[in-house]
Amino acid sequence: MIEKIRQYFIDNNIIPEDFRINVDFLGEQPTEFALEPIAVNPILENYITGDSLRQFQFQLLSCNAYGAEVLQNMANSTFYEDLYATIEDNNKKGILPKIEGIESIECLNNGAILSAETQTARYSIQMRVTYYKEKGEFNG
Repeated sequence: MIEKIRQYFIDNNIIPEDFRINVDFLGEQPTEFALEPIAVNPILENYITGDSLRQFQFQLLSCNAYGAEVLQNMANSTFYEDLYATIEDNNKKGILPKIEGIESIECLNNGAILSAETQTARYSIQMRVTYYKEKGEFNG
């Protein structure tokens, strides 16, 4: 599932193509991104048929240039504001990751600094994919 989400970010130009998108690894040089799953109960609702409504939560992390330069810091914040709006807009238009049974992708927060050093900061935005799974179906 994480690879399909990664491909969604690439295919829809959500992350600029000149930036790398890793999985479970975020480097220390700006600008780099990583997708990291979040451990949550995947089942939102079980149905009597054995089918279920499920979730896959993850965070998009980035290492960005950061410091006393106000314009750079504002650009970092604006990126996450725009990301939130893009995901929301894509969701309304049905532009979703290619995941079997997917119902939505959404941002669970608006993105914030996790940590900051003298020249770099790590940002994170938490997201969720909601999908319908039939009994015995594999969603990979």
